[in-house]
Amino acid sequence: MKGGSAPGIGQPDVAEIVRSARTRSGVSQRDLAVRSGIGLRTIREIERGRVRAPRSGSLHRLAKALHDPVLFAQLAGMMDDEGGAYRESDPLVLRILGRFSASRGEVAVAAGTPKQQWLLGLLALRANAVVEREEIIEVLWGDAPPDSFAQLIHTYVSRIRLILETHQVPGAAEMAVLRRGAAYELQVEDEGRLDLLEFGRLTGEAERAHAGDDPVAERGFLKEALRLWRGRLVEGMPAALQDHPAAVAWSRRRVAAALRFADLTLVREQSEEVLVQLGPIARHEPLHEGLHARLITALAGSGRRAEALELFAALDRRLREESGIGPGDELRGAQMAVLREDATGAGTVRMAPAAGVRLVGLPKSAGDFVGRVEHYQVRQYLTGQGPQAVFGATPIAALYGPAGVGKSLLTTHVAASVVRWFPDGILYARMRNGKEGEVLDVLRGFLRILGAQAEELPAGIDVAANQYQRLVAGRRVLVVIDNAVGERAVRPLLPSGPGGAVLLNSRGPLSGLEGAQHFKVETFSTDQSVALLKRIAGESRVLCEPEAAEELARLCGGTPLAVRITGMRLASRPHWTLAQLAERLSDDSRRLDELVAGDLAIRDRLRSGLDGLGPDLRETLRALASGVGPVFTADEAAAVLRRGLAGTEEELERLVDWQLLRPPAEAGDGYAFLPLVRLHAREL
Repeated sequence: MKGGSAPGIGQPDVAEIVRSARTRSGVSQRDLAVRSGIGLRTIREIERGRVRAPRSGSLHRLAKALHDPVLFAQLAGMMDDEGGAYRESDPLVLRILGRFSASRGEVAVAAGTPKQQWLLGLLALRANAVVEREEIIEVLWGDAPPDSFAQLIHTYVSRIRLILETHQVPGAAEMAVLRRGAAYELQVEDEGRLDLLEFGRLTGEAERAHAGDDPVAERGFLKEALRLWRGRLVEGMPAALQDHPAAVAWSRRRVAAALRFADLTLVREQSEEVLVQLGPIARHEPLHEGLHARLITALAGSGRRAEALELFAALDRRLREESGIGPGDELRGAQMAVLREDATGAGTVRMAPAAGVRLVGLPKSAGDFVGRVEHYQVRQYLTGQGPQAVFGATPIAALYGPAGVGKSLLTTHVAASVVRWFPDGILYARMRNGKEGEVLDVLRGFLRILGAQAEELPAGIDVAANQYQRLVAGRRVLVVIDNAVGERAVRPLLPSGPGGAVLLNSRGPLSGLEGAQHFKVETFSTDQSVALLKRIAGESRVLCEPEAAEELARLCGGTPLAVRITGMRLASRPHWTLAQLAERLSDDSRRLDELVAGDLAIRDRLRSGLDGLGPDLRETLRALASGVGPVFTADEAAAVLRRGLAGTEEELERLVDWQLLRPPAEAGDGYAFLPLVRLHAREL
């Protein structure tokens, strides 16, 4: 097939397509000439069918000026340069390991407007996974989406589908955009159709070769995988896409592959190959000591000792200017190896494991995480991008919310998504009681991670806190505290000085914590609950019973843990219908008994939400749960408790602080119970 004509379209068809597209857009020939930069006479001749072979470049400019999906799709197979061709059997291939491109054989395929390409780039970055609408909005428009964003997303998806369908090869593996509720998924059946998936396949083969103790095969797979990269991931696209957590994770995987390749290649004394592979990556990782240590070794091995020492000196200056610390042992070991003229670094240069940022003790995040607006708010705050950014102070993001609402999961997800901004690592701790002994244990653990020797660990909390502040000063670290128990327990763990940040969660807001920005973690909406059910129990199963799915969401009261347990029960019992489970949960007296999956029980989590609650407040909670409705006024509560209105309101506000009641501002005319909290309180 010739690249200078669209597949299956004669010139009269091209004339009709261009004329129809212009008419639909309400654009005159003169306006189109101005927009496209093509002469008015040329446009008239094309629309009259008098141009025997319209230049593909001109047609692409017309398509871009009109933003017409039909015109884009019909011309999608044409090259910018005449004479190119692809065979009918050539599949469409997407590439995002560098600048975005779509092609068939050697022929470039037009992929639409910039925002359409950004969306396709995002879907490709998350290929075979669901991309929530919130992610799409952030990439395409950031904090200022237009009112018509939903229609625009629908339009872009329709255009992408049209391109994929136009270039579908009969009998070949499909590439399609699927609707997943309010989200979308790019399904790619053949890994060779997307360079990102092909890179993942090859690095997976390398890992298997490593496990099988076959370094020759491992090195071959790594070399092939690294060749797929043509620059920075989705280069040229918006920062929100380049800094997307998935992009960061894949870039770290590239670095890890390059480090392992370098280790295998330096042993073979093939230094030039290491320079070819690591040089481009190091430009995007200017402070990565492992990469530069291997580059120094490779330069020396190539007989370029002076350049190796210059590279060390430049990195030394950069590290001190940007982070206030000098090179680590690995980098200094490479320098000393060069100074001793030990070009291979054998016995001297100790190559660290191929790893990027240290995730110290951070729990694994759930793969079925459902998008939350809080995720983006907290992430922007911690990275200084949002309107609540703090200048000159350590950002402290404090999440709070009721038991079972998913605070720990959200904390883990946020921490993983901002890791790129904290190259010195993440310090993670989960608290149980917040007592002084526990805080001292956490400090001593952090000190060990920061390089303190066992014999240097102090016995007192004040000395430990001072030593911790000295070691963490100037480092770009994120301190993550799960289940923070009170301001007093948290303060010794807060890093001082620029660069660091704190992410913590607690049951109630730590209102006495100076400089903290508080983010309430809300219960799920019906749509979010149903989305989580789909991911755990199966989309087709949930779509078959939409009303029962919404009823399950209601019975779970929007509590994510309860929804998760419900989904797990359905997944383990494929013979159950959603309606059957909804019937079992509809009995208030049995609902908490039903919300159990293995060792995960909603009652246990609700019970932990009462830890620290005094007996008087427990009795108040129980009396209200039994004596008033789901929503009630302070007057109604006072009548049940047989107390004055002022004392009753004080008790109610304390229960609000414990996240056991919702205040009137959220509940309409009165205070409100979370549904499952009310059921549990009746059991007290």
